[in-house]
Amino acid sequence: SAEKRELVETLKSELTPEVIAEANLSQGRMLFQAVCAACHVLYGEGGKVGPDLTGSGRSSLEYLLENVVDPSAVVSADYLMSVVTLKDGRVISGVVAAQNQRTLTLRMLTEETTVEKTEIENQVVSPVSMMPEGLLPALQPEQVRDLIAYLMHPRQVSLP
Repeated sequence: SAEKRELVETLKSELTPEVIAEANLSQGRMLFQAVCAACHVLYGEGGKVGPDLTGSGRSSLEYLLENVVDPSAVVSADYLMSVVTLKDGRVISGVVAAQNQRTLTLRMLTEETTVEKTEIENQVVSPVSMMPEGLLPALQPEQVRDLIAYLMHPRQVSLP
């Protein structure tokens, strides 16, 4: 949307190489652990609900901002959320972690759940990312700087 494009452009103009160079990478790592690591792996640490960020194109500020500001713009098929309604009325949602002819396993934030396919009444795959929007505007400017700089950094840093 125009609003998201405007936010990306504003952040790009604010996060100059000079500003990024002043970032506290250790604080950025702490923010990553608090905000992102439940779902994303970076340098071997974190959750597996979202993609592993270690090998992604995170050295590009524009690529990084576009993906954080508008997480639903491009969602890999491996990370599309499935909403499953069971015959007993329960509704569960998550990323399909595994399936075979008999069962379906959904990966959620804190666990994986396996259900028999015969117990599924309906399954809908959502085009919307599980990653929430509005993460960066909720942070202070120095926190945005620290988090983005950490995400762009080519190697792990120590915690404060």
